[in-house]
Amino acid sequence: MIKKTKINDIEMEYEVIHRNVKYARLEIKTDSIRLIMPLNYNKDEEIMKNNEKWIYKKLSRIKASQKEAENKELNLLRTDKEFRTMVLLSVEELSKELNVKINKIYFKRMKTRWGSCSSKKNININIYLMHLPSYLIEYVVYHELAHLVEMGHNKKFWNIISNKYPNYKNMEDELLIYWLLVRKLIDNHA
Repeated sequence: MIKKTKINDIEMEYEVIHRNVKYARLEIKTDSIRLIMPLNYNKDEEIMKNNEKWIYKKLSRIKASQKEAENKELNLLRTDKEFRTMVLLSVEELSKELNVKINKIYFKRMKTRWGSCSSKKNININIYLMHLPSYLIEYVVYHELAHLVEMGHNKKFWNIISNKYPNYKNMEDELLIYWLLVRKLIDNHA
């Protein structure tokens, strides 16, 4: 169900989805706001009101990233083979640094993330990452390998990340900017 709300004089739509979940959660993507709520739980307006500052901050970050994306370009020259070799070499080097062992690496087209790590020690890498600068590819690989030390995005995890990348917040911002460019590329080829 699509609903409307107003935050700081900005009208916006959000989607309310009821699922068999224990707790309500907000998801803000580059093009949508979704509120996932337990079945028979109808306090969406209260949740939106209680999270206004967070929503506004996230949306402001997306808007700023859209503006920054105008000054960036994707690398459309790197081949699939070059990309896979780069990732495999990074995994080899960085897994030693973190003292972790992986099971398998998969390359996939992913619509919502640059990579993921499973409890079975499998690493998934978004093939669209091939269009980003090398240092961001290495960062994503390190990020996913760090999940083999700490699965969640908690303080311990971000401490691991900040040991190698003290400027990781800037890296995360850049990933958002490039995500917007990749989404445009995907939409143009759909």
